Amino acid sequence: MPRGTRITMGEKGQMTTRSLEPYLPKRGLPEGTVCKGCGIVYRNKRWQIESASATSHKGDVLCPACQRIVGEDPAGVVTLSGSYLAQHREEILNTVRQQEAKHREKNPLGRIMEIREEDGGIVVTTTEDKLAQKIGRELYKSQRGELHYKWSHDQRMVRVEWSR
Repeated sequence: MPRGTRITMGEKGQMTTRSLEPYLPKRGLPEGTVCKGCGIVYRNKRWQIESASATSHKGDVLCPACQRIVGEDPAGVVTLSGSYLAQHREEILNTVRQQEAKHREKNPLGRIMEIREEDGGIVVTTTEDKLAQKIGRELYKSQRGELHYKWSHDQRMVRVEWSR
C-alpha cells in the first residue's frame, strides 16, 4: 500500500493477497513433493533442501525457481561494469557465487539463473529479487564503486547496477 494511503472501514476486514509471486502454487502441494528439476522437497508449506525419502511424491512438479529458469523470467538482474571489473573478474565472480551459496542455505529458491558476458561487463540473472540485492550490496561492501537499484514493483523485479 502506498505511503500515506488510509484504510477505510470497508477495506479493513478484507483479506489481502498473500503474495504477488506468480510461480507460487495457489493451493498447497502434497507434503513431501519433490521438484523434478532440482530435487528440493516441499515440507511444512516451504521448499527445503533435504534428501527425498521413499514416501516423497515424485510428481511432475517444478519448484518456483525451476519454473523461472525454464520460463527465462528472472526476478533480479545484476549488471557489473567498469574497468575495475576486468582487473578483478575472478574475485568478483567468487563473491557473486558465495552470496548465492549463503542465500540458498536460508532459501533454496534463490538461485543464479545465468552469468553471461555482455558489452564488456557481466550480467547475472537471479530467481529472486532479494538475491540480486544481496549480490549488489556485498559487491559494494567489499569492492566499493557505485551501486544503483531499480525496482519494478508491479512485476516484482529488481535491476541492480554495480560499476567501478
